[in-house]
Amino acid sequence: MKQSDTKRILEMLTQLTEAVGGPPPGPPAGVPKASLSDRLDKLDARVSEVQLGLATLAADTKAQFQKVDERFTKVDERFTKIDERFTKIDERFTKIDERFDSVDVQFAGVRGAIESTRVQLMDLVGRVHNELTGRIVDLEGPGTKGSGGGVPLAS
Repeated sequence: MKQSDTKRILEMLTQLTEAVGGPPPGPPAGVPKASLSDRLDKLDARVSEVQLGLATLAADTKAQFQKVDERFTKVDERFTKIDERFTKIDERFTKIDERFDSVDVQFAGVRGAIESTRVQLMDLVGRVHNELTGRIVDLEGPGTKGSGGGVPLAS
């Protein structure tokens, strides 16, 4: 393509774009553009503003993280105290468990003694019952059971 054809196509595309989407943003046609030096100065000023904003944001973020870190340190200290209290409670429960184990061992011996005593008492009550039954029968006499013979017993 020739240079003039390229320029003509570019102008036609510009006209078509403006007809469809409106004029391009920026200074209106015919107004001279700012010099490259002025444009670079504006860009440099804007970059400085952005850098200052980022530096401020970084400082604020660092300060906020320090506050959060301080709060977590305080919470961590409180959890350490709570953990120490739970450790003491665990030690107390361990001692209580040992005492219960000791009582269980002693009670097992007492339980065996109680069972042995119960068996002996039941045997003794059974013997007394049998002895009394035999004596009552002897006192009433043979063959006179319920007939009123012999020595009457108080009921």
